[in-house]
Amino acid sequence: MQNNYLKISEVIEPATVALTMDGIRKKEEAIDFLADLLDKAGHLSNKAEYIQSVYEREKLGPTYMGNFIAIPHGKSDAVIEAGVAFGRSPQGFQYETDLGGGEVKLVFLLAIPNRMSADAYMAVLARLARLLVHSEFCDDLYAAKGYQDIYNAILNGEKHLEDLAQSKS
Repeated sequence: MQNNYLKISEVIEPATVALTMDGIRKKEEAIDFLADLLDKAGHLSNKAEYIQSVYEREKLGPTYMGNFIAIPHGKSDAVIEAGVAFGRSPQGFQYETDLGGGEVKLVFLLAIPNRMSADAYMAVLARLARLLVHSEFCDDLYAAKGYQDIYNAILNGEKHLEDLAQSKS
């Protein structure tokens, strides 16, 4: 696996992680809440414009992944630098899309600058999706007590993916 693209561990930060999204009851509230974290952390020049890009992407296909997970994302000129916001909702909430949906407890919101190549953008998404199919990774996210636990889970997951790729080559 190539290491010349963005890693989730390189763009997640304490200010963009919420271990309890209290009061969130639907997808729109979750996206707004997590976009606010990205905005306050300096990743966005225009929160509303970025959120619009997320909804435009939602029209292309579901970002609800099943297994209580969603990965909404947007690529926009309103993104100053790539960022990832993570939110956990212990009680869960409905994440509906035009193509179905379901209950979500873990959300990763990706903010991608327009200048990032489509290949690099897809590599970030693919890497995150590969991490989320591993139950150990999800278990670590559910058990996390703080940002460092989330960061360590991502770092360990990325290392595991790299080890798997190396063993196949």
